[in-house]
Amino acid sequence: MNIHKKWNRKYKRLIFVSILFLITAVLCTSAAVIYRKVSARTVTNISRVYLQEMTTQISSHFQTNLNSQFSQIYTISNAISENDLKDEESLKHFLAQAQKDNDFTHIALINSKGIAYSPDGTVPALSKISNLDKLLDGSEKLISVNESIWESNTILLGTAMTPVSFQDGRLIAVIVGIHTSDIGVKLGLDSEKDTNSYTNIVTRNGDFVMKSGFSEEILQGTNLFTIYEQQADFDEGYDYESFRAAIAAGKSGLTLMTVGGQHVYLYYVPIQGTDWYMITSMAYETVNDQIVYLSQFMVALSVGIFIILFSTVSAFFLLLSHREKRNRELLLMEKERAESANRAKSNFLSQMSHEIRTPLNGIMGMVELGKNHLAEPERMRNCLDKITLSSTHLLSLINDILDMSKIESGKIELHPEQFDLGRLLRALTTVFHVQAISKQIDFQVFLHGEVEEYLVGDALRLNQILTNLLSNAVKFTPAQGHVSLNVEELRRDEYWIWVRFSVRDTGRGIAPENIDSVFEAFTQENSGIVRQYGGTGLGLPITKNFAELMGGSISVSSEVGAGSTFTVDLPFAPAAVGRDTERCGNGQRVLVVNQVTELEKHLAYMLAKENFQVDSVSGEEDALHKIQAAVQSGTPYELCFIKWNISVDMRLFVQVIRKEAKNAGLIIILTGQDQDELNDTASLCGADATLCRPVFHSDIAELMAELTGQKSVQPEQEISTVLAGAQVMVVEDNDINLEIAVALLQDAGAFVTTAANGQEAVAQFSGAPEGFYHLILMDVQMPVMDGCSAAQAIRALPRQDAKSTVIIAMTANSFNEDVQKCLDSGMNAHIGKPFVMNDIIDTYTKVLQKQVEK
Repeated sequence: MNIHKKWNRKYKRLIFVSILFLITAVLCTSAAVIYRKVSARTVTNISRVYLQEMTTQISSHFQTNLNSQFSQIYTISNAISENDLKDEESLKHFLAQAQKDNDFTHIALINSKGIAYSPDGTVPALSKISNLDKLLDGSEKLISVNESIWESNTILLGTAMTPVSFQDGRLIAVIVGIHTSDIGVKLGLDSEKDTNSYTNIVTRNGDFVMKSGFSEEILQGTNLFTIYEQQADFDEGYDYESFRAAIAAGKSGLTLMTVGGQHVYLYYVPIQGTDWYMITSMAYETVNDQIVYLSQFMVALSVGIFIILFSTVSAFFLLLSHREKRNRELLLMEKERAESANRAKSNFLSQMSHEIRTPLNGIMGMVELGKNHLAEPERMRNCLDKITLSSTHLLSLINDILDMSKIESGKIELHPEQFDLGRLLRALTTVFHVQAISKQIDFQVFLHGEVEEYLVGDALRLNQILTNLLSNAVKFTPAQGHVSLNVEELRRDEYWIWVRFSVRDTGRGIAPENIDSVFEAFTQENSGIVRQYGGTGLGLPITKNFAELMGGSISVSSEVGAGSTFTVDLPFAPAAVGRDTERCGNGQRVLVVNQVTELEKHLAYMLAKENFQVDSVSGEEDALHKIQAAVQSGTPYELCFIKWNISVDMRLFVQVIRKEAKNAGLIIILTGQDQDELNDTASLCGADATLCRPVFHSDIAELMAELTGQKSVQPEQEISTVLAGAQVMVVEDNDINLEIAVALLQDAGAFVTTAANGQEAVAQFSGAPEGFYHLILMDVQMPVMDGCSAAQAIRALPRQDAKSTVIIAMTANSFNEDVQKCLDSGMNAHIGKPFVMNDIIDTYTKVLQKQVEK
């Protein structure tokens, strides 16, 4: 019984092996048949692509060569002078020199009677050059070969020229002759050893224009088509008639034949601007051998892959146990990492408890102190100012924590729109210039090269990135230190402009072992940082996340005790709306005086771009020497750009410049990065205008418009009067918030009514006359009816003012989805709590401007 079972197992195994062998044989046979077909098709396709590319390149090169020759002919025709036309000997000398200089085989000028003048003498050309009449009437260029005026194997190129008088006629055309072998060498028509190919150029009738030296042994005769018709054996699917028909129709294509004992591919393509064809031949074996080699390589590779797969499967079970062990180790590492993160967050919360309580203590302490000095206005003002500072600091801490929370939850969204980079940089300069002065720090903003003024991107996130970096730089830099913001364009393409922002400081620096951790959330370099400088420690993690969200990157280099450099590279889209790029200058001489080299060079660069003639110096004495030299040359300066603090006595310096310039119309412009400093200094020294950095095209354009009286002056609306006399409804369920809002609005001149929830707001609006309310400030989270439902109810009322009355959300819900929900409910805008009066006025003004534009 056991023997029978063993035999059955052997029999089944034998059947299985036989079937497997049969299937393998069938598959191998099928694969061989398919391989032959695919291989042949692949060889043809590869040959077509290669020959097409090679022939196209040679054809393009040939066309370029012809164009170059015609350019030389045009140059020769334009170079003929009156001395060259004095007599026939002078003309011969000119033509001989032109022939030698341009490496032509022949050259001749033809007059209106068809007489050709060459270095060798004159000869009638009408009967010796076909289609010469078209050249003489100036209708087209002439490209021909084997004309009887010169020897065979010579290409003739001719073109009309500006007629000039000579003897009893007018010279009206130029012809040159170039031997075909000269052009053939330049085009590389002979066979390449590694490709076994060659190229011939023939007429549409098959006559050789240029014959490759390699083809001489194979193609013996003067007409290529005759050789193919008599000697070529075309492969299946190709024939001589189709080949000739395609050429007669001006088409390009591929054919396969055996000629002269060689099996070759033939690719033919017409040469534009001529009646010629370029025909490239390549041996079939050139590609086929490569395919065979590739196939053998693929077979060997397949065997190797099979062995690798078998080894992999064999090793799988051994690796499985190792992987399980590794997984256990990874789980342990993740657990330790989670515990470490929890400890970091606990430490962070402990630090934030101190950070948040500090301004809260200041607020509560100042309130308590103010209560004790109600009768002392100055003391009360001091308390209120300190409450404002503490509130602002507390709000910045909370915003950092909320931003980090939104980043970790993936709720941060970008809002790309067109913005003015110059305005953004000037706003940052204004803020940090004041901070730097208070800490006795030198703060500068440098632009390097040309920087696009208008970009498309998220200006708010860019502002947060630069604010965080500059805030840290100023915070960690001691008195007498330096902080700079450097801006330069890295590269651009059709879709993106990459801009680099580098913030450099001479502060405390970062230890090498802490470089990687400065971008980690809830982690600071050491605990002493918080105690000494304060802050959340979230600024850099937030900055890194914003930079990466915008598609850019951030990096840092630092040296302890020497300072740090944070570099942010960001992509922006070019502005879709074109801006005025008309040059502001008309060649006026300008002098730039600035002791800071980077500022001097960039302002000089910008002014030169605007079509000013610019000189620049870095000191007072150099400036006076330049001005005196300009006066002596008779071209005094018309404008002088002077850094506002170049001299210790700016009034005297400006007076000396005006005296030495000897130009009553000299315009002196002070440059700097703080408008208040510029205005004060300009008033002191009698300067004509000011230019606030950083400087872009629009700033120079605005300055020149102001100086020439072309700037339109628009009266500025007093911001405090926007709400004067307006009827405003405040909808708020919190009594303290309601009291604050009502008081602020009344101080701004508004008439205020209140509602405790959305239902009351709808009822009051419905009961009021049409057009009574100008503005509704709507809280969102309220009992009875929330703000969004109330806004929808008001917009749905059957009255004319239901659609036009301005409704602005005034809520602590400030996530993007919260803002969008308010807008979707029919509100016009959103203000986040906490707020100040300027937030209400600015938002209301923008809504009114949009309504006017519509």
